[in-house]
Amino acid sequence: MVKYSELTGGSLGLEILSDHLVEGSVDVGDFSIFSPDLIMGHDVTSPPAIGLINEHGLPYLRASDKTRLYLDHFTPPKDRESAEACRNIKEFSNRYGVGELINWGEGICHVHLFENGRVGPGQLVIGADSHTTTGGALGALCIGIGSTDLAAAMVSGEFWLEVPKPLGIEFKGIPDVWCEGKDVALRLVSWLGCGGGRNRVLEMDGQILKWLSVDGRLTVSNMAAETSAVGAIQTMDMNEFGPLSPDWEWEVEEVDIDEMSPQIAVPGSPNNVDNVENIEGRIVDQVFVGSCTNGRLDDLRTVSKVLEGKKVHPDVRLLVIPGSRNVYSAAEKAGYLKTIIDAGGVVMMPTCGPCAGGFLGILPDGEVALSTSNRNF
Repeated sequence: MVKYSELTGGSLGLEILSDHLVEGSVDVGDFSIFSPDLIMGHDVTSPPAIGLINEHGLPYLRASDKTRLYLDHFTPPKDRESAEACRNIKEFSNRYGVGELINWGEGICHVHLFENGRVGPGQLVIGADSHTTTGGALGALCIGIGSTDLAAAMVSGEFWLEVPKPLGIEFKGIPDVWCEGKDVALRLVSWLGCGGGRNRVLEMDGQILKWLSVDGRLTVSNMAAETSAVGAIQTMDMNEFGPLSPDWEWEVEEVDIDEMSPQIAVPGSPNNVDNVENIEGRIVDQVFVGSCTNGRLDDLRTVSKVLEGKKVHPDVRLLVIPGSRNVYSAAEKAGYLKTIIDAGGVVMMPTCGPCAGGFLGILPDGEVALSTSNRNF
């Protein structure tokens, strides 16, 4: 179990970095070298990293056992290029003995990765995707990196980082009963702005985090990436030292969510947030439920509850994509998928799909979508 020390001013993020330090210091602003517990890439960010490794003809990877590669973004392959990328990743994984290759259909990386105990409190995780911050809900420091750093980490087992400055986030109050993790996340993004977390590790506390389910808390840490935060840790379950250490010496931002109504981000930025009642009556052509932000079981339960005994409007397309095979199976057993299908929705296999405008449900010019994904630009 990670414990706070006076040297890190009560910051769990700095404490985790200290435990994984290879070279340098954990003084804020220093460029230091760290050894992660787990390294992740996917079918969009892995190919450039694989290309670099192949270009240099490297015989082995020091961190092959720590590496997890996902085929989740453009899968099933949407075209020849994405099919070639999947094949190249499989060949690379076999050649270098990558610890785990997660084939398409198993799940979105930020859903599947945090199932089944792969990540836990006190761990340091790096992933070649900005929403790697998701795992902070489990008490880990999870950091997004680029493809070049992914290549270097797989080869060396280490990565460099400018040590981030901790920022305490204190959620104040309890919101409306219809609010969930996504509403808390949107309030956080609108409060800090899309650059308010830059070079910061957010360490979050508040009664709402005890009230939310694990699925809801994962959503909050996931969307913290939209503030440009390096990491977004929630520590309220780690009773040995509490949510924020008594020795906390860093800035604290109080985020008011008391009696907050459901939130919505309107075009074209995640921090362009409003109360949902203020846009009542807006006509939409498509509704998408899924993505690494809201493709979990709680999300499908909510959709099923709303649709029970109802029909999707004939002028609206409803597309639902469970975030992993486990979520799909559980939702099927619970009857959620049948309710969605009976209402006129379309359920697809786990994939990122339309989230980043990739494929499956792309809009023509002039149409409007309501989406549970994390970005609207």
